[in-house]
Amino acid sequence: MKHAHARRRAAGEAAPPLAAAAHPPEGPALSKDDFVREAAYYYYEARGRVGGHELDDWLRAEAEFERLSTASQDEAAPGGH
Repeated sequence: MKHAHARRRAAGEAAPPLAAAAHPPEGPALSKDDFVREAAYYYYEARGRVGGHELDDWLRAEAEFERLSTASQDEAAPGGH
């Protein structure tokens, strides 16, 4: 089974913004592993597919997931902080 980024690349589509990767138009939100994998690949593509930054991309993607998760939890909390 191909990953979403491979399907997009095969179809000639650019990687989506991270918000779109986190919340696709249909279906549930991506799991943390799927989100981080997609986001890290997005960063790689945005850099022009230059290698050597895999760990930086992965850590940046994990931080983005945590930031989005925290923001979602804050919005869902009673009182709407």
